[in-house]
Amino acid sequence: MSISGFKFSQPTELDISIVIVSFNTCEILLNCLESIQKHTERISYEVIVVDNASEDKTIEAVAKRFLGVQVIANDDNRGFSAANNQGIVSSKGKRIAFLNPDTLLTENSFQKIFAYMESHPEYSILGSGIVDENNLPCPIRLWEDTPQDAVFKVLNLYNPSSELKKMGEMKAKEAQVISGCCFVVDRELIESIGLMDENYFLYNEEDDLCRRARKQGKKICFFPETTVQHMQGQSTHQNRFREKVILKTYQSNLYFYSKYYSYFWNLVLRFLYKASFFIGLVRSGLRHLKKSNTTEDSLSFKMKLLLMSSRNFSL
Repeated sequence: MSISGFKFSQPTELDISIVIVSFNTCEILLNCLESIQKHTERISYEVIVVDNASEDKTIEAVAKRFLGVQVIANDDNRGFSAANNQGIVSSKGKRIAFLNPDTLLTENSFQKIFAYMESHPEYSILGSGIVDENNLPCPIRLWEDTPQDAVFKVLNLYNPSSELKKMGEMKAKEAQVISGCCFVVDRELIESIGLMDENYFLYNEEDDLCRRARKQGKKICFFPETTVQHMQGQSTHQNRFREKVILKTYQSNLYFYSKYYSYFWNLVLRFLYKASFFIGLVRSGLRHLKKSNTTEDSLSFKMKLLLMSSRNFSL
């Protein structure tokens, strides 16, 4: 699906369309949908679930318990960006909300967000505050990732907790980037900058969307006046698919670097990835020799990371 030149085929009929992409997250998705149903009022809205070929009877469970929810069932896992684009194309809302399945609404968040965006039309993208299971604020990077940040992340030296202090005062304010687990965009923005870039199978898609919006002079708001509870990692930390998630994350990062960073920083980051993969392979090999290996020490997987195709490492 082309990300540029998109035009909606149907007119606006609702205030907000809530798009949720699911993959083997049946129980937590049902909890998420229940929280939406319980807390969302005083606005017209629809919920669109795009399921990426779940094997846990997600489609049947949603259809049985939530008759008003539109379900788009994919025959294979198309990735997060592509699935969100399917939801966008089917949406009829003036604004489109992207919500992770491992989140819970604890108040009428979308009504608050809609009202704020109505009174502040200068913002085309708005991200809510995020809290953890104990209702403590989660760190959110409100600024663009730099190549130096990427270096620290590749070397596993980046400390996300430091972001809390850097976020500053918890009030509505302009930001460069917002959290991908709950954010809302204007329908008009999609027709202006296009759909999500489907080269991102998992991660970086919201950063990419924000960069493209800002390039066209659009503004982004961090809005902690309402918060969404995030059950960290439950949608991606599935043991059977953990290796695929790691591979797709690396590939997504490499594509992001090639799109936004200089040739020099692409070389540096690719070298660091290769070096970290090699060191990981050696350490796993030593643990295997000592018979102290863990489930994270698959030599075949470590080798697969090291020998990622030249296409994934190309500039």
